[in-house]
Amino acid sequence: MKGDRIMSDYYNTEYSEDIVCPYCGEVYEPSYEDTWIGDEYVDCYTEEEQICTCSICGKKFKLQGEPIWKYDTVTIDGEMSEEEWEEEWEETFYNSWRK
Repeated sequence: MKGDRIMSDYYNTEYSEDIVCPYCGEVYEPSYEDTWIGDEYVDCYTEEEQICTCSICGKKFKLQGEPIWKYDTVTIDGEMSEEEWEEEWEETFYNSWRK
């Protein structure tokens, strides 16, 4: 691995009016009716933390809603493989540092 970072240091959060997977960026539109992420029903009216599985990349993430229809999604430790983490690190941190 590059530098002294470890895989558990990978952390991403998305804050949006849509529900966004923090790993692959897949966007799920919240609904006044039923909202589904993959095969899981998501309650868009609660502020309680929910664990969702992205239907595109298959990784689990935490979803936190707010009463103003904003959603915070956060990565979960251990959901990325070491290879995925290294690719993400290179694309995000290493390449931006080299510019």
